[in-house]
Amino acid sequence: MKYPLILLSCSFLTACGGGDSEPLSKDNTAPTVNESTQCGSNFSAQRHFNKQETNIAYWQIEGDTLQTKPQVTYFTNRSSSLAETSYKGSEPLCEQVANIFGADVTDTWQGAENNTIKVGQQFKYIPELSASFALPEVNSLNDWRAKGSPNSMSTNLLQSTLTIWYQNSDGQRFLQGDLSNNQRVVPLACNDTDFTILLSLIEVDDQLSSSLNPAYCEEIRSNNITKTMCLSTNLPQERLIQNCEFAMTDIVIPNAQGNKTFVKLAAQTSAGLDTGINVAITDIDIN
Repeated sequence: MKYPLILLSCSFLTACGGGDSEPLSKDNTAPTVNESTQCGSNFSAQRHFNKQETNIAYWQIEGDTLQTKPQVTYFTNRSSSLAETSYKGSEPLCEQVANIFGADVTDTWQGAENNTIKVGQQFKYIPELSASFALPEVNSLNDWRAKGSPNSMSTNLLQSTLTIWYQNSDGQRFLQGDLSNNQRVVPLACNDTDFTILLSLIEVDDQLSSSLNPAYCEEIRSNNITKTMCLSTNLPQERLIQNCEFAMTDIVIPNAQGNKTFVKLAAQTSAGLDTGINVAITDIDIN
């Protein structure tokens, strides 16, 4: 079965709706284990995560626990060109996974109202895959210069997460409950582990510089104007997580009522024609 792609606008405004007091469960009753609860050996779902966002990360004062990490995030937006699934059954959980990872369907909100959506309004499911990387091994601004002021250095993948957002008809993304109750860490393993991070010395304002490690910053005075320059990192736009996979992992699958269910999924990524990635579900277990 193939679902047509529907064009939409995507905004990066996020809001968290309340009313998420119910624990994650397989609904309220245990399903009978029979063939109707299986998605079939030929289940497949693939979707193009064409939107890529990266952040600028600095060395901060707070230490490693709160240190911002260089990060890349992939999700779908209006120009996504690929979404397809082979699922043809009627098991609700299998169909929901097929809709989220192999289609671009519009659903009707039936859950608790919040600041972003009301009962009866239309929305879509927006899966998001994010990967965080380590800061390069640089001890200070002087150390970076002693290394020859390189504009790129090697890094390694630290953690990856998968989150399924709701998105209303205005392009606003939101979750039912806190991010921690919707986001799952996935054990992403990549064939190409030769990751590179970009470095540059850029100007920062006083508010930002107050939270940064001064060992990576300096003040430059020119024409009676003092500028604060700090070492920053960013990720390139290519060859990031375009040849990776994760094994069976509990993923939070939401529905139109605002309820969530754990479903075990395995997936692999491949390079898209643009800077995005294709995410294909390779295995599923709803029991």
